[in-house]
Amino acid sequence: MRSAFVESICLAYLLGAQNEDGGWGFHEGSASRAEPTAWALIALVEFASTPAHEEASSRAVQFLGAAQLSDGSWPSTPQMVEGSWVTSLACLALLGRKEFSQNVARGIGWLCMELPGEAKLFRRVVRSVMAKRTQSTQNDSYFGWSWTRGTASWVEPTSYAILLLRNAPPELLSGDAKRRLGIGETMLYDRMCPGGGWNCGNPMVYGVPGEPQMSSTAWALLALIEHPERPEIQESLAWLEGNTKSIQSPGSLSLAAIAMNAYGRRDPLLTDSLRAMYEAKEIFWNVPEVAWAALATGGAPNWLNPKSGGKS
Repeated sequence: MRSAFVESICLAYLLGAQNEDGGWGFHEGSASRAEPTAWALIALVEFASTPAHEEASSRAVQFLGAAQLSDGSWPSTPQMVEGSWVTSLACLALLGRKEFSQNVARGIGWLCMELPGEAKLFRRVVRSVMAKRTQSTQNDSYFGWSWTRGTASWVEPTSYAILLLRNAPPELLSGDAKRRLGIGETMLYDRMCPGGGWNCGNPMVYGVPGEPQMSSTAWALLALIEHPERPEIQESLAWLEGNTKSIQSPGSLSLAAIAMNAYGRRDPLLTDSLRAMYEAKEIFWNVPEVAWAALATGGAPNWLNPKSGGKS
């Protein structure tokens, strides 16, 4: 299903903001980067129905393919020479395209070899020495993925990687993928804040409970969508639903709606609020937020299950 808001506002904006090289920057006219390009491509593929959509998607795919580094990863910016967490998003956007299956397989291989700081030997030794001195409740033996290579795991990049590994065809997964997926899921459950929801990192520090955040909670819920019956999920969904009225950011509002839609708890008031923000000219448009707004208001989230249908 595609609303007039998705068609005439969101997709029209994305088509107009695409750069000559086939990619997108964070804002119209800014230099192309892998992250906004991946989100724009995911949204266009979700709703593609015209030759213009198909042509824009094809150019975006070529941009992402050319931006991949020799080790299989994607950099955060074109100037960087080492891979980053953006690899998960680039691979997710390319899933289902047979001609890019090896690009995705190489990206997954890089992600599965990439270890955060707490998974490395030196950090494990330090952690064992400092264990009695810290008041953090998290278990650092569980790890996921980091924003910056070699640093600590964080909720959002871990969620992106889990979404990718869960949705990728088995033949594209490296030998360590299943183990990393399991450890990453366990890390997310361990990092849940008391009372439900997630923040960007620790659930409790120095005895003080962390405050959940909308975006981190939405991404963690999407990553853990195969376990809807678990009490942690139900508790976090209740926290999300109970705090939607306080959302003022269009990005957070979109992500909350995407997560609730995915769990079958669609709330029309959320999408009405998104449209109202646009009509009141309260949205400072950037490409990922426009893509999320389209995905939030456009119906069934097919992009969360790329294996259900191929892309050409």
